[in-house]
Amino acid sequence: MAQNYDVGTRAWQPDVTEGWVASEVASKTIDGPKAKLVFQLDNGETKEIEVSVEALQNGDSSLPPLMNPTMLEASDDLTNLSHLNEPAVLQAIRLRYAQKEIYTYSGIVLIATNPFARVDSLYVPGMVQVYAGKQRATQAPHLFAIAEEAFMDMLRSSKNQTIVVSGESGAGKTVSAKYIMRYFATREAPDNPGARSKKGAEAMSETEEQILATNPIMEAFGNAKTTRNDNSSRFGKYIEIMFDDKTNIIGAKIRTYLLERSRLVFQPLKERNYHIFYQLVAGASDREREELNILPIEQFDYLNQGNCPTIDGVDDKAEFEATKSSLKTIGVTDAQQSEIFKLLAGLLHLGNVKIGASRNDSVLAPSEPSLDRACSILGVNGEQFARWIVKKQLVTRGEKITSNLTQAQAIVVRDSVAKFIYSSLFDWLVEIVNMGLATDEVLSRVTSFIGVLDIYGFEHFAKNSFEQFCINYANEKLQQEFNQHVFKLEQEEYLREEIDWTFIDFSDNQPCIDLIEGKMGVLGLLDEESHLPMGSDEQFVTKLHHHYAADKHQFYKKPRFGKSAFTICHYAVDVTYESEGFIEKNRDTVPDEHMEVLRATSNQFLRQVLDAASAVREKDVASASSNAVKPAAGRKIGVAVNRKPTLGGIFRSSLIELMNTINNTDVHYIRSPSVWCPGNRSH
Repeated sequence: MAQNYDVGTRAWQPDVTEGWVASEVASKTIDGPKAKLVFQLDNGETKEIEVSVEALQNGDSSLPPLMNPTMLEASDDLTNLSHLNEPAVLQAIRLRYAQKEIYTYSGIVLIATNPFARVDSLYVPGMVQVYAGKQRATQAPHLFAIAEEAFMDMLRSSKNQTIVVSGESGAGKTVSAKYIMRYFATREAPDNPGARSKKGAEAMSETEEQILATNPIMEAFGNAKTTRNDNSSRFGKYIEIMFDDKTNIIGAKIRTYLLERSRLVFQPLKERNYHIFYQLVAGASDREREELNILPIEQFDYLNQGNCPTIDGVDDKAEFEATKSSLKTIGVTDAQQSEIFKLLAGLLHLGNVKIGASRNDSVLAPSEPSLDRACSILGVNGEQFARWIVKKQLVTRGEKITSNLTQAQAIVVRDSVAKFIYSSLFDWLVEIVNMGLATDEVLSRVTSFIGVLDIYGFEHFAKNSFEQFCINYANEKLQQEFNQHVFKLEQEEYLREEIDWTFIDFSDNQPCIDLIEGKMGVLGLLDEESHLPMGSDEQFVTKLHHHYAADKHQFYKKPRFGKSAFTICHYAVDVTYESEGFIEKNRDTVPDEHMEVLRATSNQFLRQVLDAASAVREKDVASASSNAVKPAAGRKIGVAVNRKPTLGGIFRSSLIELMNTINNTDVHYIRSPSVWCPGNRSH
């Protein structure tokens, strides 16, 4: 589009500090085929640009992006902007944010910025009815408008819907997902207000209350403080809200993805373990404190590593009461809750077990105080438990050979048992929720559902490990789905209808996904190395470099320094991953000897938790096996054949199922940009 850049024209100039600075054409001189533009910047600086007249006439992309008229700058829909460019988009969102307008449309997408402050007025019950039954274009941008659009589309088409809430870590996705769920639970037909119940519009059915109660439970057991976010989801969640033929909410089902197991045993500086542990320490009764020997936070190794015992503005004791109340709402009895808290205390004591060293061997006495407390709570044989922390057993040619572990190896074993028990408890909780909210009777009456996806945002830290790799892989898949929906399918429709339009070029991230999940991809090579008895992180990276370094793949880079890292060029940013721990985390194994000790527990609740988690894992393994990447033709993987699926393989399979579900629904998008601010976690 031709732009003459006459005197007085307003345009944006790039700036190292501010990003973009407004400017105005102060003078324009044409000398034959060349033109000189002098811009006066709002910060007082002057900038000269020499371009060809042809470039001016053609609106060359190298020219400074044009500014919008003042009356359009803060438009509530970015598609209304005369000039749709990067600085114009940022300016619109910035101006609206300054006006306390945190929602902005960009066509079919709702952009939700995190206010890092409570704005309860946006979500009061009366606001729900403002959007009920209304078309999106008639109301101000809001989460509720997207929720209503999904609801009405479900009614019109009888097709299942999905609302995808995406964005970087700390952008406010979890809060958005919670308010969407609350919208469906409190919405009333606009032509019959107050009919929800005789108690009035704010009353909810028992099922609706149970669905909303899942939020504080899942946050307590699956969220933690990170440097980016005081309430960061360390797992992914897809919840299907189920409706009957009268559009009543009758049930729900939760699917979870990749709980960050390693957080249980290690937290970086200024980060915390899962909220529930701090809630327990703060809120336990005197009797529980005595029976479970609950110590101050500073005295538990699993809680004190981040040197961050509290969160500003959060009362862990009050949160503990809220968690207990929510557990009761979904049907977890007081007795079961006591058993849950016993397990949590047992894990904290297990983390305090001191493993010594004698030359190259680890040493652990069965009488070690923390071990004694942990085994007593877990109901396991202390002598056997201690033995298999410091020793391992190999079976070769039918003969059992026992050898000693080093101190470092023994600590890994101790922590692997703790991670296994906690992840089993998490799986049990999800199963309890689903058993109560998705009974056979409910499933027989479901006519449609609206799914809400709240999954971890793209992560890029100073040090990135296996967890960040999996999280960013998931975000690549979601970005691809977004591209498919917004760009590919829409433009294919234009072609079919012979609409005249300028093709919109976009970055297709399929090659990056192929690099990760294809044959001989990162996941395939990781699994191959994980299945080898002597597999190592170093060998894994060596194989990656062999296959992809030296410009063999456009989305892969070998870092200039060090031999233990690799870089993937993601759609958001290039991320360098440190391979240390990849193999161990991918294997996600507990020694068979410890499994036998755990199965022999006298703690009936622990046995129940392990049984439920085992059933979940069997489903995961079956799914992963059916979706497994087959070895490249002619490639021998020796002992890797017929081994159980790895954590990476299970995650890949769960993502495939998730994308299949999403692709069979009508999708609505909420994108949360990365605007980070420390200290507050709610809005």
